[in-house]
Amino acid sequence: MVIYVKVSVDELRRFASECFVKCGVVKGDADIVADHLVLANLRGVDSHGVIRIPVYIEGIKKGYVRPFSESRVIREDVAVALIDGGGGLGIPIATRATDIAIRKCKSVGLAAVGVRNLGHVGMLAYYTLKIAKNDLIGLAVANGPALVAPWGGAEPVFGTNPISIAFPTASKPIVIDMATSAMASFKILLAALKGEKIAEGVALTRDGKPTTDPKEAKILLPFGGHKGYSIALTIEIASGILVGGLLSKNIINHGSTQGGFLVLAIDPAMFREYNEYLKDIDTLIKIIKSCKPAQGFNEVLLPGEIEDRTYEERLRSGIPIDINTWKMLTEVAKELGIELPATL
Repeated sequence: MVIYVKVSVDELRRFASECFVKCGVVKGDADIVADHLVLANLRGVDSHGVIRIPVYIEGIKKGYVRPFSESRVIREDVAVALIDGGGGLGIPIATRATDIAIRKCKSVGLAAVGVRNLGHVGMLAYYTLKIAKNDLIGLAVANGPALVAPWGGAEPVFGTNPISIAFPTASKPIVIDMATSAMASFKILLAALKGEKIAEGVALTRDGKPTTDPKEAKILLPFGGHKGYSIALTIEIASGILVGGLLSKNIINHGSTQGGFLVLAIDPAMFREYNEYLKDIDTLIKIIKSCKPAQGFNEVLLPGEIEDRTYEERLRSGIPIDINTWKMLTEVAKELGIELPATL
């Protein structure tokens, strides 16, 4: 049985921010990282939540990522920008890139911003949600250290190469956020920490044999065979080659590193009246939600709906942190001389 500690949202944000300030991150950037990680936990994406704190700190210590770096725009047009992140923490840089994409999109209707030379950007839904809350359609992709074999291969070539797309609606955005690997690498780490097995068809051992033991999982597989492989390849080109970022094979294999990041924003009002768009997407949602559930299912869910429900529940009752992650955070707190989050 997995043991959990519950903490409040505000306490966890405070703790996360203080951790990064102690490591030389400016307060504004530390707050952005803290907000990002806690939102991941709130949405139930614990693999991208505060479990990343010790990993990012280790990346700073080892010089894989810089606590503060002046990112700079190296190419720009009315609808496009290319940013060099200067090797800094990825989340604040990717957040600023998203803000630029929103601003440009509001002006010209469609915008794309690419970033290279930056650290791990975290949960991509953070960026696409931000775009959707501005009444725009958002898309974000990123490549990372080589962990995933191509379809038919038995050695890592791609990162988990996630993609997120968010569509604004009259209520909560529809949010798609997924790795192109059959399972995200940090979810495998969480399974190992919790003593759980992983599903078949997710990973291979170092010598290329299938495994359900997360501790033996060294090579990940793409989801859906050749289909996931094709999407992973697309993201590798879009966030690596297109923006001049590193290929997955050339990225230091660490949880604090990233290859490149590409974010797009599209204004539905460029194609039709925004209210008409909202009306039709609401109709589609009603059709999906009224669909007869298949055997073994209670209802048909929209992408991101489970995360929305988890968000509301955790906002009310607190965020559960598994005991092994809590032990890691305890060590960080002791090392940095800061107070752990108060438990509920």
